[in-house]
Amino acid sequence: MSKKILSLLLCLVLALSTLFVFTGCNGSSDGDGSGSGNNGGNNGSQKDTLVIMTENLDGVFNPFFSTSANDGTIVSMTQIGMLTSKYVNGAVAVAYGENEAVVTLDFEYDYDEDNDETVYTFVIKNGVKFSDGHPLTIEDVLFNLYVYLDPVYTGSNTMYSTDIKGLAAYRTQVLGADNDSQDGDFVSEQAAQRAQDRIATLLQVYQTAGGEVGGGGSVTYYLSVEDMKAAIASANISSGYKNAVATPAEQAGMDFNAQLLADYELALEKFRAELERDFESAKDSYTDAPYDAESVKNYFQDPVFCFMYMEGYVTLEYEKKVDNEGNLTDKDDLSKIKGVKNFGYNDDVITTKEQAIEYVFTDNVESKFHNVITGWATANEMLTEFASKATDVILRENISSDGSLLVPNISGIKSLGHLSESDAAYTDTVTVNGNVYNVAHSHNSDGTPAEADAYDVLQITINGVDPKAHWNFAFTVAPQHYYGEGSSVGMDIANNKFGVEFASFDFMKNVIQSTRNVKLPMGAGAYQVTDRNNSSNPAHNEFYSNGIVYFKASEHFYTVGEGLNNANIKKIQYRVISASNSIAALEKGEVDYITPQLTQKNLEDIEALESQGIKYLQSDQLGYGYIGINAAKVPNLYIRKAIMSAMDTSRAITFYRAGSASQIWWPMSKVSWAYPKGIDGTPSTDNGIGYPQIGGGWDEQTAIKTIEGYMTEAGVTEGDPQLKIEFTIAGSNLMDHPTYATFREAARILNSLGWEVTVTPDTQALTKINSGSLQVWAAAWGSTIDPDMYQVYHKDSKAGSTNAWGYSYIKTNGTTDEKYYLDELSRYIDEARETTDQDERADLYKNAMENLLELAIELPVYQRSVIYVYNSKVLDSSSMPSSVNPYTSPLDRIWELKFA
Repeated sequence: MSKKILSLLLCLVLALSTLFVFTGCNGSSDGDGSGSGNNGGNNGSQKDTLVIMTENLDGVFNPFFSTSANDGTIVSMTQIGMLTSKYVNGAVAVAYGENEAVVTLDFEYDYDEDNDETVYTFVIKNGVKFSDGHPLTIEDVLFNLYVYLDPVYTGSNTMYSTDIKGLAAYRTQVLGADNDSQDGDFVSEQAAQRAQDRIATLLQVYQTAGGEVGGGGSVTYYLSVEDMKAAIASANISSGYKNAVATPAEQAGMDFNAQLLADYELALEKFRAELERDFESAKDSYTDAPYDAESVKNYFQDPVFCFMYMEGYVTLEYEKKVDNEGNLTDKDDLSKIKGVKNFGYNDDVITTKEQAIEYVFTDNVESKFHNVITGWATANEMLTEFASKATDVILRENISSDGSLLVPNISGIKSLGHLSESDAAYTDTVTVNGNVYNVAHSHNSDGTPAEADAYDVLQITINGVDPKAHWNFAFTVAPQHYYGEGSSVGMDIANNKFGVEFASFDFMKNVIQSTRNVKLPMGAGAYQVTDRNNSSNPAHNEFYSNGIVYFKASEHFYTVGEGLNNANIKKIQYRVISASNSIAALEKGEVDYITPQLTQKNLEDIEALESQGIKYLQSDQLGYGYIGINAAKVPNLYIRKAIMSAMDTSRAITFYRAGSASQIWWPMSKVSWAYPKGIDGTPSTDNGIGYPQIGGGWDEQTAIKTIEGYMTEAGVTEGDPQLKIEFTIAGSNLMDHPTYATFREAARILNSLGWEVTVTPDTQALTKINSGSLQVWAAAWGSTIDPDMYQVYHKDSKAGSTNAWGYSYIKTNGTTDEKYYLDELSRYIDEARETTDQDERADLYKNAMENLLELAIELPVYQRSVIYVYNSKVLDSSSMPSSVNPYTSPLDRIWELKFA
């Protein structure tokens, strides 16, 4: 996915280098109402704080590792990128220069046909500063590049997929390796296998020490934490495990049993954190039918009960179905709850969150630990971490004992001012767009050019052409002295030191993602982090506190351009408010700017507030709503296709104001130039897959016949355990989501055929999607400018979406058909990156999407319009844009906004 909004709106710059990010359609408010309101918490004094609505935040405010749209918006307030965009005559183009909030003063790229390579040249501005006053220099630019391109980087940025000269050799430490060689795949495949070996070793110890064979050969397990630790202490450690955690040179004298114990404790830590997330989502997940039945309503008002039910410790009793002749059958009617049948936790007294989590934790760790490390989200998290660590080990086998690298740098990335005179690329001047610039060959101790009329120049050379590469190179530039603080590698560009510890999991985890670096973003953007007391050095838990995020204007946000200066509005807060509550909050003055759903009711409510100064802007969304299915959680291809066939996607359209939403038939935003067209040139309404809701309209009887056919191909009949499926709505309220009606009707149809489908909301859904722990879900994508599908859908992408789709399962355990579809999908994506011909790319993406739909992991649902609503008595309308389009938002140049 990751098509998916780093909010191309406010955080367009951040999104330029991150194709897609998960977004939901609603959220929930957990603010306490403090420090905000019309007066910014100033007890009736003149307003000095702009309050903006945001939906749920994960709290990962790190420019390298944030994944959700909302977190990305928060981060983008503090950042500027190498490039930005501008919308001119219906098209989006790269923007840079003195009057743009970017790092680059001048930019161009040229294709060299003789060498079949493209050279991108960036002239770096002088005088840009981070919010702490430290200058932004070429050192920071290279630091960011080497973080994103490091082989153990696991964030959502996929710059590593760009065919930069020398990148494959650097990432694999194999001389002569290139992106077409097998070296990179070998490292990735070996790392994945070694990660599996670590999990398998834990699994073997648990099953050997705790397994007991019962009647009929069935095996049950029980092993307390202390007994598991004892078993680990005496376990024989396999060579596969040893190779996963250390190089051969490091293995001598290493205590592998202690390392295995650390792995076990890591699993316990991650599992407990997963249960914490489950508890938070469970308490809001059972408020609508059928859980509002009088017989159980009081139970589901108890968050402990909701959690225990979610985790399978409560069994409900249902009314029996009535057949066509009015006779009771022995089949449960899942739409009619009769009462609570059984409390799986028996007589244990569980009344608090802590007791509930401890009970579920202990029961699973002791009796079902094999499931915890193979089926829960914990398993995916551990595999990701272990694979990253294994990559570290594999590559360190190619590093000399003194720590030097066989391939010390990426040959296609050069700072021209740090080259020796013997280098063929050495030059005293560069000409970019007809402008001549002196190249800075001498520097001050802080990394700035020593001569005022000289500039640092970055050149990146890629093999062949790549239509999206310039957007990949629009990455935000975070400060090296901040995010790299604590690194053992200094900054000495001429001697191949870029502040990044090569292939070091510990560096990525403990330095780049330190608590400070995750909770307190820093950059050269218009705003800097603060707290309710306007501190310049807020505590980790005071920047985002009680549902409110605090910013103040950075005094260092300005360049030589007249269009940039310190922000007009000195204080901004982002307040967590659900879309369903946002209009009421705006009317009360709790917020000044909101983005509610564009329903008919909402529009009527907004227009009724016009006399109070409420205004709005509207445009198409660069994104779309979709339904996802995880192949690892629903491993049968035909069951996935049966689920798709039950979806009447037209029901989602009725959620929105008439004319503001439409069905889509391809997994791509209709706004994109690559969305397939019909013969008449309009958006295509036939993808050839044949799910009943596609093309000529949805018919329930046709759907039922199709579902029954897929059930036969899947080899399942009524009541099969594989037909127990949970549909998850991203958010806190089923009714406040456009896809709820689609899910509700699909569940009804499937349940009538002997399935057991439940529909629940989940405030933690977006996090769970990335961890791969959901079966079927509804959410939305926010696309970026270029339609490149690599990040979200390519089999080699390291983005979280591959967990969501269950790619690791398909690649190892998928059917021949599934592997074929995935390979073809990826091949077409690769081919589309090798041409700049838009028509050719559009055809290739169409072929790719056909294979994606055959995999039955994503079903496109709707394209909608978005609405931006603000209080013109607070925000000066003349400082707001007069119109917006899918590529812009009223907050794109937030530093220019003024109070009325």
